[in-house]
Amino acid sequence: MSNLEPLVKIGDWYYQAAYGQLLPAEPETSNAVPVVLEPRLHSLLNYFLLHPNQVLHKDTLINDVWPPVEGTDAAVMRAVGALRKVLGDNVKSPQYIATIAKKGYQWLCHIEPLTSSQRKPLARVNTISAADLTLADSVSDKGLPWRFISAVCTVLVLGGATLAYMLASVTVAPLTQLPDTVKPLSALTGQEFWATLEPGQQYAFYWHRKSEAAPQQLARQDLTSLKVSYHEELYSAASQLLWVDDNKLLFRARDSAQQCYFYQQQVMPDFMPARRIMPCQRVLLQGLALKEQQWYWLDYAADSRRYELWRRAEDGSTMRLMAFPEKWQKVDQLLVVGSSLYLIAQQDFYRSRLYRVNLEQKQLEAIGSFDNQIVTSSGWDQQHALLTLKNSELQLYNLKNKKQLSLGPMTWELTQPQRYQERIISTQYLDYTTDIVRVSLADEQLLSKQSWQTSNRNERLFAANGEQLAFVSERVGDNQVWLSLSGESRQLSRLAAGQYIQQLFWHRDALLSVIDNQLYQIALDDGSLTLMSSRPVSGRYQSCNDTLYWTEQDSDGWRLMHGQQQPEVLLSGVVNLKCAPEGLVVQFYNDDNLALWSASQPQQLMPLPVSLNWHHILPEQWTSNNQQLLWLDRQQWQLKVYDWHSGETHSYPWPATALPLEIHSDNSGGLFSVQPRHYDTDIVWLQNRG
Repeated sequence: MSNLEPLVKIGDWYYQAAYGQLLPAEPETSNAVPVVLEPRLHSLLNYFLLHPNQVLHKDTLINDVWPPVEGTDAAVMRAVGALRKVLGDNVKSPQYIATIAKKGYQWLCHIEPLTSSQRKPLARVNTISAADLTLADSVSDKGLPWRFISAVCTVLVLGGATLAYMLASVTVAPLTQLPDTVKPLSALTGQEFWATLEPGQQYAFYWHRKSEAAPQQLARQDLTSLKVSYHEELYSAASQLLWVDDNKLLFRARDSAQQCYFYQQQVMPDFMPARRIMPCQRVLLQGLALKEQQWYWLDYAADSRRYELWRRAEDGSTMRLMAFPEKWQKVDQLLVVGSSLYLIAQQDFYRSRLYRVNLEQKQLEAIGSFDNQIVTSSGWDQQHALLTLKNSELQLYNLKNKKQLSLGPMTWELTQPQRYQERIISTQYLDYTTDIVRVSLADEQLLSKQSWQTSNRNERLFAANGEQLAFVSERVGDNQVWLSLSGESRQLSRLAAGQYIQQLFWHRDALLSVIDNQLYQIALDDGSLTLMSSRPVSGRYQSCNDTLYWTEQDSDGWRLMHGQQQPEVLLSGVVNLKCAPEGLVVQFYNDDNLALWSASQPQQLMPLPVSLNWHHILPEQWTSNNQQLLWLDRQQWQLKVYDWHSGETHSYPWPATALPLEIHSDNSGGLFSVQPRHYDTDIVWLQNRG
């Protein structure tokens, strides 16, 4: 098994791998309670289950299970003996763990998964090379589509019923430690984020705002009476809350003047005014960590265009420890696990990487790579991190053996999780729905009209080819490509559950899509997929003037590509592109200024009076057509438009109460936005009914 299922049966036990808990499969009494393994036995049993039937040398166990310098032969022998005692194993006739003379130990017992993975392979995929195509050429705060209520409910009911029946057939005692319910902690009108409990766990603190456009304020909730009180200070943006001591919180926030500061605030036993500690560049939601009385934080240096790691000592002195490559899109999360500091970098448009920070040598050690984005992260215990992955359930990641463990469909797209004993506190989005809305410019005003496609599910990624309009919708449960012609829409793709569409565009009359970091062509008759390249996608694609261009990143950096049978490098340093009337608009990783590039004069670049920093604007937040270049200014709450013919730039206040997640344009210059409807969030407990 490459990954452990959340619940398995091993011999006479049911085992919850995430929590290290065992329950007898055939208890002698109905009052049987789980056996909770201490951390070392928990890690050791998980390691055995991940390597069944393999002979594991003592040195292997020392290296992979024990922290550095703590493991010894004697420690391994004691731990194996203790684990055998818990399981009821006999060393002379073992059922679970065998001793292999002069070689090590071997796990013998059959492992029976009682839950199954939610991910399935893509359906109907053919594989051909780009050269085989008949095309002319060979052939990037929140903002996530949330489907917890609509898409998971059916799975939970059916899966829960099946599991309950399975367990009931073999034991009369319920397996109370399997997470099986989401219970609201806060149920306020509006949105709540980044909950934390004070050390005594009598009060919860979190950020609250009445709507998407409203400022945030700190809320305190008594967990006994459920009474909520608020501090009067307001912020336009605020980060995760961290405890400096039992009474004080530390956070980073942007005030009403849009200035970023670090704040320290006493909140126990009463609210006191927040105290500004020092200025910052940007509010990174999870870019702050506390370790051994020192602050560590990530920030963005605008002058050098780099993310940096800083440290503040106990005496208040600060020092820049590291600067990260410009070619990485984001370095915006820090977490402490055990005695080590980790950071998460998003190195291209799709993938994340986890690093351990060597503070003495000021170096990074790569721990793990992930094919989708890590949205939030936190520590679980001395060896595991709790990760929120985009379009996925919560994951436990073992930092030692680099194994992932899903916490199951109940955790699907919960975010900002923190573990408190046997429960997880998290943020849940309620009735989160996006619409594709037609937007028009009239009399120097921006007018937002009704939804272009009406449904009660998420829609996004609009792409036009004459009268053929493609978009992504979740109206049948999972995200699928839909095709609209003459006002009538039909589902085109038949993707398996869990697959995620990252880009959608037309090349001549062919519909292409990036799905889980791979480029496919989608057949317009039956929706079947043709894999166009075996190389993972790191950048963005665009078809301009019947020529297909794309960007990609390798060890040397970013580059603009095109070509039929042999891909050709056109320009270095380009991370993204859009079409212009006579060429391409190119965006660089090391320069905010956009430029025009033309195939007729490939060595010449014409600067544009438009600055977009690729670290801070998403690929779907700027677009172009034959008349205009358009982009969102999220800080000013505006749409900005550069006219190709006049060379003038105009600004339009966005008319809705929430900024769009995406903007797209069609062939005739029409503008479409992906607009979230009004929604609430709640702070919730993920727990079990017991």
